[in-house]
Amino acid sequence: MRFGPKDKFWVVTDPTPLSETGDILFQASLHDLDLQFKGGLTMAQNPTLFTEKAEAEAEAQARMVAARAARAIIGATPQKPLRAAARVAVLDGSGKILFESDLK
Repeated sequence: MRFGPKDKFWVVTDPTPLSETGDILFQASLHDLDLQFKGGLTMAQNPTLFTEKAEAEAEAQARMVAARAARAIIGATPQKPLRAAARVAVLDGSGKILFESDLK
């Protein structure tokens, strides 16, 4: 598939403790993504590109679930951020890893 500077795709990033789905899932073009990086987006936030909205939404939901699980496991809240990194994996019913990440 070919993408020009104005063609749109979907972007998913890692959530922060205060993130909502709309904060980590957005539609962008190459131009928009360039502005996101100039505005503070970093590779440490694991930006991932998708051509299909449904795939991006599933990824964003998995990242949100993993972040909530990590906070719950160590007793963190948005007011009391994570104290240490935790590795979280979201599995499907057969045990296949849908998403895994070290969360800080």
